[in-house]
Amino acid sequence: MPYRWQRVLTLGACCLLSLGNILAQNAKPAAPAIVPLTKPSRGDLNDDALFGGMVPIVQLVISPENLNKLAREPRNLVECSLREKNGPTLENCLVKLKGSAGSFRQINDERPGFSMRIAKVKEQDFHGITKFMFNNCAQDGTMLHEQMAGEMARVAGVPASRCTHAYLTLNNKVLGTYVLKEGFNGEFLQYFFDDTHGHIYDGGFCNEINPNLECDKGNPNEKTRLLELIAACQESQADRRLQRINRIVDIDAYLRYVFLEEVLCHWDGYSFNRNNYRIYEEPTIGKFYFILHGMDQMFGDPRWYVFRQPGAMVPNAIWGNKDIRARFRRQAFEVYDQALRKYDWPNRAIQVAADLKEKIRPIDLEESKRFDQRGADAAREIRDRLDNVRRQLEDAYQLSEPTGTKVLLNKYAWQPSNDKGDAQEKHHSKKDCFYLKVGADGGADFRLQLSLDPGHYQFGGLMETHGIKSGNAENAKGARFRISGEGVNPKNLGLLGDTPWTPIVTDFVVTDSDPTLIIEIRGSAGELWVDRNSLFLTRLP
Repeated sequence: MPYRWQRVLTLGACCLLSLGNILAQNAKPAAPAIVPLTKPSRGDLNDDALFGGMVPIVQLVISPENLNKLAREPRNLVECSLREKNGPTLENCLVKLKGSAGSFRQINDERPGFSMRIAKVKEQDFHGITKFMFNNCAQDGTMLHEQMAGEMARVAGVPASRCTHAYLTLNNKVLGTYVLKEGFNGEFLQYFFDDTHGHIYDGGFCNEINPNLECDKGNPNEKTRLLELIAACQESQADRRLQRINRIVDIDAYLRYVFLEEVLCHWDGYSFNRNNYRIYEEPTIGKFYFILHGMDQMFGDPRWYVFRQPGAMVPNAIWGNKDIRARFRRQAFEVYDQALRKYDWPNRAIQVAADLKEKIRPIDLEESKRFDQRGADAAREIRDRLDNVRRQLEDAYQLSEPTGTKVLLNKYAWQPSNDKGDAQEKHHSKKDCFYLKVGADGGADFRLQLSLDPGHYQFGGLMETHGIKSGNAENAKGARFRISGEGVNPKNLGLLGDTPWTPIVTDFVVTDSDPTLIIEIRGSAGELWVDRNSLFLTRLP
């Protein structure tokens, strides 16, 4: 079996536990000092110590000439030396600057990020690795997101780099604490795959999969499988498209990858922004696997919907199939049970931060003190997110049974659309509200895309309106709840004028397509408030 993590997690059509059993088990999760990871049997794993909590003290030595080169061409490699306190000095290393729009810093800035290559002369390496990064955490005040997200991913069977921390100086300038993250090469691949001789492609910055992806590993001129992946996604006939993609992509592995993006709120990854990703072509069976990357902005909105529909080429090619969406939900429950529910991840963040505090204390007392707050912040973010994931999965389980159970929709991140009016969240009448106001060109709305089993549902909540006037367009008839694709509905024409807080409901049926719930105002004038905490969804018998 070429994909090693399938030995850790067998995720298929048949769940090991029913959804109800998964969510009914409320035992306190374990808090391992080091999250267990399965690794291949291979020789001397001398990088285990590095990623087991070591915090190396490193000085990069770059000549004035090469500093000038980096200032002019920051993405080109130049020579440097790497000197580790109480360790060896590695000569003839290569370094370039790293980072994209939010994290890139020039070499003369306070904290540039670095991408390192250790020269393979005399078989030298840095604690067992030859390619790694020093991340400056410009977009992560906790300095823990990448490590915590990577640990969650690997326990879930999704490839992601291991991380530790390092204390860095450049020549004689103190830069401080960095995240040390392993790079994407054969050393990385052997923790996940039996065959490591395939191609690794770098997606680049906000770049869809295309024939010109940068090839990090393998023969860049051999693009047969890459072109086959692109062609399969572009197949016009839906059934044939799915068959072709199944031959070139491990779909279950990709569905686990998407779910981790959802859980981590990785809006800047492949599936939602076509950014921060690598794909590996495993040569034994010729299938592609996605690798998580760039996880410094995690856990941002705890209300992110765990089944949000992704928008990149690969998911767009398969998401129209309702069996794939059902398969995704099954994978999500399995991953939640195996990798999230069983572990006390907030406490793990506190443990990592406490360990860093102790190891950095002798080097930099003031810097070490900052890890108390960093650990607390990361733990709070992770706790808030995982609590919300649990509640959303409980909703999904309840809505899978036609029992009439009501679930509240206040725990979800609704998306505002204010291109024609005003859409924002504000406090009104002692309630947390969605506020919508008609603009010069029409109305506005809030939307929530859901993934639901076929069935009959009711969506409702409390509305208050002020001064709503109908417009000239056929559907510009006031304030209402509706479902995507619903046109003029004589049973759901909307509220006009002034209306005090009033319960409003609309019924709908799900067949093949996932619905988008919409709160909208349409007309020539008026305002609408909706009590966020009153919003509900019920599956009707």
